Amino acid sequence: MNAPLEQLHDFYQPPSPSWRPQTVGSYVALSMLAILLIAFATSLWHRWKRNRYRREALRQLVHTDVRDISELLKRTALSAWPRADVASLTGPAWLKFLNGSARQASFDSAIADQFEAMAFSSSRPSQEDESSIRSEASHWIKHHKAPRKGEKHVSA
Repeated sequence: MNAPLEQLHDFYQPPSPSWRPQTVGSYVALSMLAILLIAFATSLWHRWKRNRYRREALRQLVHTDVRDISELLKRTALSAWPRADVASLTGPAWLKFLNGSARQASFDSAIADQFEAMAFSSSRPSQEDESSIRSEASHWIKHHKAPRKGEKHVSA
């Protein structure tokens, strides 16, 4: 009785499919994908390099005395804009520049008054005011619209 079963063969198993692309279209699609990935990685790298001054300013903001925050913001602005556009700005023109270069105006009149008061007196602001100033400075450093190469900044 076992004789007929011993004469059976296993099912024919075809070779497993190759992972190698089989058509020219596959190579074109993979090449385009590789080019897009390289372009994306290059874009991220340039953005990371371009924003180095922001990361450094945020690191310094933690250790900067509250009376020197305006100076830190000025140094940050000088890293992104031409010296002729930023270096001479003071008082209301400086605050107008900060608000004009921000994605949303954050330096309102109360903070402007605190900047002026700190510049001309030796008194320290309250803890709440200091926290507010640091928060707004951090927001500006992170979110200001720096001009690209060849662009001119237009004050709002």
